[in-house]
Amino acid sequence: MNLDSASLDQLTGDYREQAEFVVNSAWRLLSLQDDNVLSPSYGCFHYAYWRDKTSEFPDARFQEAGAALGLLSLPFFDSARQARRLAPSSELYRAFSAGLGNLAHQQYPEGCFDEWYKGERGFAATEFTIIAYGLAARMMGSAVSPADRSLLGTVAEKAGRWLADRNDPVKSNHEAAAAAALALVWELTGDASFRTAARRKLDDTLARQHEEGWFPEIGGMDLGYCSVLLDYVMIYTLVTGDQAALPSMERLFQFMLPLIHPDGTISPEMGLCLNPYVSRLGIGLLSQSRQEPRSLVTAMQSSAVGTEGLRPTLSDDLRLTRWSYLPLMSGMLASSFRAADQGAPLSSAFPQGWTSHRSAAVCAFHDADRHVYFSPASGGAIRVFSGNRLAYEDLGFRLQAGDQQFGAAGYDPKRRFSQTGNGFSVSCTFSAATFFFPSFLSRLVLRLGCSTALGARVLRSIIDHVRLKRRTASNQSAAPVAGKKSGYNLKRSVEISGSRVCITDRITGPGGDRPAVGIAAMVRLPGRSETVPPLTLASQSLTVLKILDFAAGDAMTFSCQVKPEVGGLD
Repeated sequence: MNLDSASLDQLTGDYREQAEFVVNSAWRLLSLQDDNVLSPSYGCFHYAYWRDKTSEFPDARFQEAGAALGLLSLPFFDSARQARRLAPSSELYRAFSAGLGNLAHQQYPEGCFDEWYKGERGFAATEFTIIAYGLAARMMGSAVSPADRSLLGTVAEKAGRWLADRNDPVKSNHEAAAAAALALVWELTGDASFRTAARRKLDDTLARQHEEGWFPEIGGMDLGYCSVLLDYVMIYTLVTGDQAALPSMERLFQFMLPLIHPDGTISPEMGLCLNPYVSRLGIGLLSQSRQEPRSLVTAMQSSAVGTEGLRPTLSDDLRLTRWSYLPLMSGMLASSFRAADQGAPLSSAFPQGWTSHRSAAVCAFHDADRHVYFSPASGGAIRVFSGNRLAYEDLGFRLQAGDQQFGAAGYDPKRRFSQTGNGFSVSCTFSAATFFFPSFLSRLVLRLGCSTALGARVLRSIIDHVRLKRRTASNQSAAPVAGKKSGYNLKRSVEISGSRVCITDRITGPGGDRPAVGIAAMVRLPGRSETVPPLTLASQSLTVLKILDFAAGDAMTFSCQVKPEVGGLD
């Protein structure tokens, strides 16, 4: 790929900010790698394994950092090198080469890799590592030495054979990534059977698309993973030139667009994995042939999202090592992305009024400079924007009953969700949230059971069954799972009434002679002192009415009252 006329200094807005963040973090990636050529773990980026010895196996996903460092060795980033913000190209290439060598060392004879636990032989670990190094080799071209290109071809071919025979029935974004990985294996090896296998994976992915436009992840919808899937389907399209997926990706983006905040972020509660990622690469590639994504490209060219845009993929060592190649790819390809009218904000592309999706259980309202996001599936989380500014965030309530705490958050698209006038309502049950932490016995079963390939496959099918049943990713997830019901319930409604956004919450208890329950409202008005004071449920029910009035535009007024006949403020 010819990048002779492109450079880091030509990037603007969010594309520039994200690429610069990776550039400025390159020293950190280098420090995570074992650079002792005498070490048996030479080239490994998993610090907890090779340095601290707190992990008994290397997570192969950390090796994706080598792909990012390989990209940073290219002339595209020479301005940062000249400013002494980036190591010499030779040092970065050495890290890329050593990382590739260690990846080959970690590969099982059958072609797969571990990520979550030893012996896992993971689908995700195998596809994502190949995508990272395959894209790096694609962009680096002749800068990759013949020896390294040969080694990468060998690793990719083995991984491709393994991936071609397997599917991920649980996560659609993984199946899409397999299509991208196999397309890159085809490009690296020239073996047409991998292109055929890639198209099979793509067809399987597209067949899963819901009529609302999204793709299922662990039995439900996750808005962040919609972006992940879009990235990898568009990588497949980029590599193969096959445009069969474009109509489906256009439908996916049409589903996503009303749910994107005007500042380019999303509500993590709009999905079962709480993934707040918004695509840059996939949306940019889709903009080359479709009109609607160009509004987001314009927004990304015009201004930086900031910390909230960096957090989903670059905020810690795990994310930085895995995903830092993506903003570099977006930056290097940004000149090929197509933008909309430079004078139009992202919000001008939003459909006006309410947009709702019954199966996904998510809603959004847009008019002029007022944007309301409501997530019934997550227990009724609400965010309200005034222009590009977050004006109000309401994540519901936390109940304190003695020494027990209850919440209504947690993904469940089957909650009672209905339209009420010019708004929507949802009914939720408060429960004790539980979080997944595998026990010693669970880890022991995994360790012993995964000592063979057959055992690993059987255990993985059991794990996937549990994940589907609980609708949670379990591994590497902080999403709560609803526990035992408490007898306390919440009915929340959101109504648009002229210039006002009215939020009505009715909390009911189980009745009987029970001690008063403390209620904490998880409400935030950024930059303002107002909030909802602590409440007490002293009787069977309590109704709280919150009104956001935008009659004066940015000078929003906020009021909160409790109906006196059913409760009171402390």
